[in-house]
Parts: sequence; structure tokens; C-alpha cells
Amino acid sequence: MMKAQDFDILSREFHANPFPTLDRMRARGPVAGVKLPIVGHTWLAVTHDACAALLKDHASFARNPANAGSKTQERILRFLPRTIGILALNMLGHDDPEHRRLRGLVDQAFGRRTIEAMKPMIVAIADRLLDRLDGRTEVDLMSEFCRDLPLSVICAMLGLPEQDHDRFKNWLGGLKDTANIGAVIRAIPGVIKVVRYLRRVSRPGGGALPDGLIAALREAETEGQTLTEDELVSMIFLLFGAGQETTTHLISGGLFALLSHEDQLRQLRSDPALMPLCVEECLRYVSPVQMTKPRFATRDVVWQGQQFRRGDMFAGLLAAANCDPAKFEHPHSFNITRHPNPHLSFGTGVHFCLGFQLARAETAIAFERILARFPDMRLAPQAKIEWHKRLGIRALTQLPVRLAA
Repeated sequence: MMKAQDFDILSREFHANPFPTLDRMRARGPVAGVKLPIVGHTWLAVTHDACAALLKDHASFARNPANAGSKTQERILRFLPRTIGILALNMLGHDDPEHRRLRGLVDQAFGRRTIEAMKPMIVAIADRLLDRLDGRTEVDLMSEFCRDLPLSVICAMLGLPEQDHDRFKNWLGGLKDTANIGAVIRAIPGVIKVVRYLRRVSRPGGGALPDGLIAALREAETEGQTLTEDELVSMIFLLFGAGQETTTHLISGGLFALLSHEDQLRQLRSDPALMPLCVEECLRYVSPVQMTKPRFATRDVVWQGQQFRRGDMFAGLLAAANCDPAKFEHPHSFNITRHPNPHLSFGTGVHFCLGFQLARAETAIAFERILARFPDMRLAPQAKIEWHKRLGIRALTQLPVRLAA
């Protein structure tokens, strides 16, 4: 197995320009072995074909380590506060048939809403946030817009009272460096507060609005089965986290890509019909979710030309798959007219991202509204662009822009 220092996929320098490292990884073969912080030795699928194969092969690779003979997760959960431990009950940590049961209940709740019906609400939130920027010269879009839009949308979708939105930002503010065990530990009190709040608000009469997703999840039923209270709390936490953070970094990273490539921005302004293709290229080029959750080999297996043992841990390096020259022409180029664009940013297989339509809609609306409101917007002069040191997430620390000429 290669040493951790062979491939840096964690530092700010890597996130600023990941392509050279990803190309070196791919040059060594479809699977690269590394030692990652906290999670340890991991095999990363680094080509498009290997990544897709890993995510689709549910017989050879399980999400639940117990299905691969590992008791590691069970031992970890034993030492965590129960309030934290219940978060592992969400569908991402399960294999079928349990995953299918949980996913079916969430799909049913989501099915009551169409993204098309939600677009006016998303537009209204975006415009309200942009109203606060009128008359200002320079702002940090990360804190003033990119983070608040998905946060407000998912809170409204869940049916949480608007006055509680800022509390979520404060409670979860410590979860910015998930590769640092100290930072994770320091964030636990905030996560506990969130879980306690969600447990209260998920109960009938607990404060959730009757037309929100929380109420729909509480009532969802498939083949006579409903979500337990713990499963409901875990699912809400998952939807909140997945629906807020990843879209934040897609919007901010996408805006940075557009502002850094003036030819592409001019092309988008001259032809707004390119917006859907632009969003797909931002998903590929930015790859805000760099890596999948881990999988575990369910048996000894020869895979991608190598021998692996039962219990070995794997993950799909989506960022590497999304710039694989075997699948994409000029993969290092940001091209908003790219078509087809078979990126894997939403994953593939049974764990394909539930919120893919919402993420696309929010990002398109964010781009449309801010570019229309501020036609002369550009990166602030001498702007210091930095990325968080994070494992698996590509996230700007800030996005300073000048709004007017």
C-alpha cells in the first residue's frame, strides 16, 4: 500500500488545484491505496470505470461494515453518546433490504413535492438574500449568499421555523475540518444540540410545520412500516446536512469557476439557455463531494486486476473519476458547453444522491439571480482565495467579490 504522503488529497494546496495529484493517482492504475486520517487504510477507485463499478457492485462491496465481517463500527458506536450514535441509523449506512426500506419511505415523502413546484420558493429566498447586498461594493458571497441559500431552502423544505435557521449554523459551525479528530470532538456538543432539537421538533406538536418534509416523513408508510423516532431524527439530520453543505460548495465553487473563466461567464450571459449544461460542468469541474462514503469487501475478491481481502475498505474518488481523460475530452478545462457530461458527482447505483434535482435547481437559480442582479460582478481585486483543509469535500473558505464596477 502506498504511503499517505504519496498522494495528498487533504491539503488546501490540493483543493486549489487537484488535477496534478489526481492524474498521478490514475497513472498508477484504477485503484490507489492510501492511509487516510481517522479512517485509516483505504483503497480508492480513481478511474471513472472503476469508481462506477465499485458503486454498482453491491454483492462484492457493502456500505455496512458488519456485512463484511467487521465490528469496527459497532465498537465505535458503543463509545459514542447515544445522541450521536443514532445518526448512524440513516439509509447511507445500510445495505439492502434495510436501505431499500428507508429509501422508499424518504422517496415517498419527497414524492409529495416536485422540484418545479419549489422553484418559486427558491427564487424568493435567493432574491431576499440578494436584497441585503444592494448598495454594497464588496462582499464575501460564501457567508452572505452561498451558505444561506441552501440552508434556508432545506429548512423551509423540512418545515423548520425560520427563526431557528441561525441556530443551526452556530451548532454545526465546528464541523469544518472532518479530517481533524480534535475538530470533530469539539463539534460534538453542537451536534448533540441539533439532535435534541430535531427529536423535539419531529414529534407531533413539536414545532415543525404541517406541510414540511418532517411531517411527511413522520406519516410515510410502506408495506405497513414507518420510521421509528430514532430513524426519523437520523434521516432529518442526513437530509439537512446533505441538502445544505454540498450545495453550498457547489454554488460557491461554481461561481468561483465562472468568475475565474471570463470567457465562459460571457458565454453564459449571452446564452442563458446554457445554464443546465453549466451546472453539470460545475458539478464535474468543482466536484464539491470529492469522495464517496466507504465500502467494504464482502469476500476475498480479485477486482480491477488486484487481489483484495474480505473487510478491506474502499471509496470512490469522484474527483478523480470526473477528470478521467478516458471519459472526458480536455478534462482539466472548464467548458460550460460540455456535452455529454457523464460525471459521477451524484454517485451511481442504489445510493445515487436523493437530492440531485434539488441541488441542480438551487444552483441554477443561484447563478441566474445573482448574475442578473449584479451584471458587473467580479472577483475582488487582490482577493485571497483559500480552500478548507478537508477530506472528501472541496470547500472555499470565502468568496470575496466586487459587485459593482
